[in-house]
Amino acid sequence: MTDAAREGARALPSSPAEGAPGRRRLTADGAMIAMLVVVVGYVILPPMLILVYGALTDTGPAVDPNYTTETLVRAYGRGTIYPALLNSLIYAACTATLVLVIGGFLAWLVERTDSRVKRYADLFALAPILMPAVLLISGWILLLGPRSGLINLLAIEYLGAQGPVLDLFSFWGMVWVGTLQELPLAFLWLWPAFRSMNPDLEEAGLIAGAGMPTVLRRITLPMLRPTIFAAWIIFFIYSLGQLMVPLLIGMPAGIFLYSTEIYLAYRRMPTDLNLASAYSLLFLVVTVAGIYAYRRATREAHRFVTVTGRGFNPRLIRLGKWQIVVTCFAVFLLLCVAGLPILVLVWNAFMPYPQAPSLESLSLFTTRNFGRALDYGPAVRAVGNSIMLGIAAGVVSTLIGALIAWANLRGRTHRRTIALLDQLAMAPLAIPGIIIGVGLLWLYLVLPVPIYGTHWILLLAYVAIHLPFAVRICTSGLAQLHPELEEAGLVAGAGRATVMRRIVLLLIMPSILASILYVGLRAFREYAASIFLSAPGTEVFSVIVLDMWEGGNSNILSAYVTMVMLMLGVAMYGFFALSRRIGIRV
Repeated sequence: MTDAAREGARALPSSPAEGAPGRRRLTADGAMIAMLVVVVGYVILPPMLILVYGALTDTGPAVDPNYTTETLVRAYGRGTIYPALLNSLIYAACTATLVLVIGGFLAWLVERTDSRVKRYADLFALAPILMPAVLLISGWILLLGPRSGLINLLAIEYLGAQGPVLDLFSFWGMVWVGTLQELPLAFLWLWPAFRSMNPDLEEAGLIAGAGMPTVLRRITLPMLRPTIFAAWIIFFIYSLGQLMVPLLIGMPAGIFLYSTEIYLAYRRMPTDLNLASAYSLLFLVVTVAGIYAYRRATREAHRFVTVTGRGFNPRLIRLGKWQIVVTCFAVFLLLCVAGLPILVLVWNAFMPYPQAPSLESLSLFTTRNFGRALDYGPAVRAVGNSIMLGIAAGVVSTLIGALIAWANLRGRTHRRTIALLDQLAMAPLAIPGIIIGVGLLWLYLVLPVPIYGTHWILLLAYVAIHLPFAVRICTSGLAQLHPELEEAGLVAGAGRATVMRRIVLLLIMPSILASILYVGLRAFREYAASIFLSAPGTEVFSVIVLDMWEGGNSNILSAYVTMVMLMLGVAMYGFFALSRRIGIRV
């Protein structure tokens, strides 16, 4: 586009005849930003603020409140809460550290070496989408359970062991599964940091005679310090808010975490929502402190910038004799994250009871478990509910995220409001789902809005939790679209609506579809908020899996999860095929 045409496009609203439309455009932009602030604020802030209300009363949601500090005294006067808090802090610190170390190492291998791990990078990226947390945890329980774990059964049958050789129901078993659960997230988080870092300083260190460990310790890690510190904070908060690992592994082992206490306060009969709110309040304080520390860390990131306008062509580090070792390590991690849990679930799905693989057991193959899983009405209904809610959450979150991305990248006015909006939309990234679940539960028992016990409250929770992902995916896609294309459409006489529909929307359609798919699948596997908000008739997949696991028949559960995972795989393949046919093709 020529300079004259660009100036012409900018001058269009300034003529006397068209001054009014220009003012209407700015007013429309301001109205859109105001609407986004109201919508995002309503979705995110009330569930957190209502926790204060619940913690400062000792009456239920359906009666007139009696304000008192007795609930706080009762909550934090219990002797059991502080050991649970200490367990949670130690668990979250250990898990976040291991996730950071292993995930960072994998990201470094992919971007800085000639490792064959590169071919597995997409698998690590897809693992968190394809692997619901309940599937991963259930798979490892079926592998390392003390009584029916497949590895322990193999050790007893073929190695002559007198008892279980490995027991997952322990503190370090929780850390192991929690690390594997968050490992793909760490890889995705740190991978771009290594990709965008100029390696000239590393190469200079190697030329000067320093060894690779010294270069990593003295150059690479200091340059990535803000990213590493910020990532550790996010992983720590994620681990602190985990609920499925404490429920499925911690409680049977007699290890109670802080999130377990919140869950039990809600699940005990009679339900004590005031106590759950009081416990959640401390969680909220830790989360706010974590967000503050995260923003402090990222605010100084500009001091560590090494990529400027000058291009660079990094030379990959040759692993040489370590190539085989590194590749085997990466394959082992991939098997731990996805392969082994899926294999053991499929094996148990065709077995009448848990047992070690053998030639004799092949004669016991049966498909009855699949029929029994389908005969369980809530299980079938839960899949339908999860699919419907996942699609709705993906569409709504992507719509809001695309508008926020547009305001952030294209808005020329109300910049402070847009910055506040962007920060508000990103806040759920560091808020555990358990906080949003408890907050929404209390909020809609107080407000005269009849959505408690319906699909709408679950949809609100899923949108609130996953909005940051939609914002970032849409921002990434829109950032690659130069404004000159839109200016050219305006110069050609098209209106803004036509430019948005015929140019912008088509060009960013891959990002929009990716956002809908990613958010939809993450909503499908969401469990921390779902446990508090689902009700008879609105059961979702993750909650039903927990109920079926507590029922004790792991083989029927395995058949159920196997069918669902096969369905998700087919749906993803169809979605990718559709996305290749939609949008601009060159």
